[in-house]
Amino acid sequence: MNWVFGGVAVTLGVVFLWGLLAPRSQWRVLASWSVADPHRNEPGGGAYGARRMLAALGLAGVVAVFAVASSPALLAQLPKDSPRIPPVQTMWGSPTPQLVDRVVSAQGTPPEGLVGQQVLGYQDLDDEDELPAYLLALRPFTLLGKADIPGYIGSPAPEGFAAIGSASIVVHVRGPVLCIPKSAVVIETETTVQVGVYYGLPDPLPGADGSVPSVDSVAGCPADAAVTGSVLVPLQLSAPVGDREVQSLDGTPIDRIQVVD
Repeated sequence: MNWVFGGVAVTLGVVFLWGLLAPRSQWRVLASWSVADPHRNEPGGGAYGARRMLAALGLAGVVAVFAVASSPALLAQLPKDSPRIPPVQTMWGSPTPQLVDRVVSAQGTPPEGLVGQQVLGYQDLDDEDELPAYLLALRPFTLLGKADIPGYIGSPAPEGFAAIGSASIVVHVRGPVLCIPKSAVVIETETTVQVGVYYGLPDPLPGADGSVPSVDSVAGCPADAAVTGSVLVPLQLSAPVGDREVQSLDGTPIDRIQVVD
């Protein structure tokens, strides 16, 4: 227990106990100096009775607080304030996702040689009055600290523009940490918007002899990887989502995540 709290509790306990057992003595020591004639202005029996009652209540409160503060078991039962979860983690979970800060042009058919990762949720940016501020504060996607990755999905936005500003929706995926998002698929109908995000290994660089080694993204970027990174991918649509249902490419509905301020 904090020694300051202990000292205050003991002092208050002594004062209340004194007022309970000898209210007249307490009045004469602590209050009689404030009147011209202490004998004529001394409180009556009813006033001393009220002082005893207040002292008893105060003493009981000090004892109760002292008992709770001294007991780890009782302290553990007291309600505690939950740590505040940042809005971005309320929406997308922990850790905070990285953002694909690129203009992504989706294709209409699944690519070969890449691995589709499950889309866990989406936000409809066209349905917001303005771009959610948290998106602009997210850390851009990197691979082992490197941002200029061969084969990385999309293209940089024109200078002076934010890539996310051109997106209609942003989708959430968790991909293998040693792989990168390389392609996206969007299939739109009057009633649905189907989306998919595909991961693969970075494109290999040519060797000294000019030959380009082959990589196996299917084996290197499994959909059930044990260690994954949280990523948001912006996608452009031909029209706002509106009342259409957003689905994975197999028709499974994707949860819509509301923006949290």
